[in-house]
Order: sequence, then C-alpha cells, then structure tokens
Amino acid sequence: MSDPFQEGLAALARLQALDGSTILPAAGTQAWLHGERRPLCVLLFHGLTNNPAQFAAFGPALYERGANVIAVRLPHHGESDRLTTKLARLRSTELVATLDNALELAALLGERTAVMGHSTGGTLAAYGAQFRSGIELAVPVCPGFAVLRFSRPMSRAIMLGARIVPNVHIWWDPELRESFRPAAAYPRFPTRAVAAVMRIADATFRAARRAAPLAKKIRAVVVARDPAVNNLETQRLVERWRRRGAEATYEELITEPLNHDPFDPDSPRARTESTYPMLLSLFDDLLSGTPS
Repeated sequence: MSDPFQEGLAALARLQALDGSTILPAAGTQAWLHGERRPLCVLLFHGLTNNPAQFAAFGPALYERGANVIAVRLPHHGESDRLTTKLARLRSTELVATLDNALELAALLGERTAVMGHSTGGTLAAYGAQFRSGIELAVPVCPGFAVLRFSRPMSRAIMLGARIVPNVHIWWDPELRESFRPAAAYPRFPTRAVAAVMRIADATFRAARRAAPLAKKIRAVVVARDPAVNNLETQRLVERWRRRGAEATYEELITEPLNHDPFDPDSPRARTESTYPMLLSLFDDLLSGTPS
C-alpha cells in the first residue's frame, strides 16, 4: 500500500526543484513538516513581487499549532536579481497551474487542506475557493479584486489596457526605489503581471454570480483602509457567496501604522505581534485537538 506522506515528500521535492540557482534560498518554496501526514495541511501563497520569505515567521507559527505547512513560490518570483524583468512574463494560467499542483501536494500531506494567500495570493485563494473542491477552508487576505481605490469595472478596463500596451515597471516607492523593503522582494511591479492577476479576479467574480463556491468555508480578511486594493470589492464578493448559501465571512484587521502586508516581518510597517494572533486563530477549529 502506498504511503501518501512519502508521495507528498516526492511531490514537494519536484516543486522545490523549480527553484533554480537564480532563486534566493529563502525565497524558494518552504515547508514546515512534522514527519507524518497531519489532520491539516495549510498552503500559503505570497503577494505580488514578494516570495515565501513573506511567511518566514507565520509558517513556523502555524506549524507549532500542529499543521503541516507549505509556502509556495509563485512563478517568476524570488529571483536574486531584484530588478529582474521576468515577472512581466507572468500569466494567469501559470498561477492556476501552481495552485492545482499545490492542492495535489497538500492532499498527500494532510487529511484536510486549507489555503491562505495574501494580495495576489489572496486572489488565488479566492479562485481556489470558487472553483476547486477539496478545500476545507480558504482565507483570502487583502485579495486584489480591484486595484487602489478603483472599482472592479475600472480595474478590469485597466487590465485589458495593460494587456495591449507595452509593459511598464512601476516602483512601489518612487523615493526609496531599490531600497524598498522587504529586502527579498522586488521593489517594482510590471503592469502585465497585474493584468494576469486581474484575469483571475475577474473569473472568480463572474463565476460567483452564477454558482456557489466549492470550498466548505471561506474567511476573507482585509486591512482596514488598505492603500493597495479596494476592500469594497472583496466585501461584494463575499456577499455574492453568501447569497449562494456559502459559509463565508468578511473581517477587518486594524493595523497601525497602515500596512497592506500583515505577514512579512521584514516589512518596515510590520506589526506582526498584533496581526498574527487573529490570522492564526482562523485555523483554531481545524486544529483543535491536533498534537503540536
């Protein structure tokens, strides 16, 4: 009889083999495993221009609570050259394929699967909640369904335009430029990559109008007054899910100073001592009684 956990280790090795020599060691796919299949495996998906180093503290905290945890590197992220232009190649199909491969891996490492993602990773977690069965809990955190304060229709128009006009790389902070932190993340983003993420957001939103999500439970979390994404569109998506009978909630994190990223300890505005307790508590029901 085959051993699912050993099969999972082999699948993990294949996933980590995608982290070539140009990927920072801390930026590759990371795993915190108990040496056996656990009641829960949690997949963590990072934000645009970041990488699994974003979860360098959060992943171990989940592991200490008893879960097997995988922080997955998304395509074209984590390069040692922070000014790389490779991220402009990102396609929505690559993101979905990464999600599907990770879900297969998680099913081998845990009896149940939870998916949590931040920003772009949050959009991907919401896509998984809508379209993929086998997800016990999906936690989209600060998902990008509309950029900045734009509405979703305006963001969709921006997406369509970004696919037509030449790509542009935009500094996250035009004053700091290369000095932008987190130090392992890219200090600028390509408009083509944003368009790829918006395609996933659009597909999720449209499907939610017609059908209930397949995930058993969804807990969307946003940062109040988020400067990077439009929280109202996330709230509207949750309302659509609820109208379809889904067990879905919408919750706000209050962060001071204002910070789009509640995970990365290397973010200059990080206040993980105030954000982690709430984010970790979302898994309490699934981890109740699980040995640490």
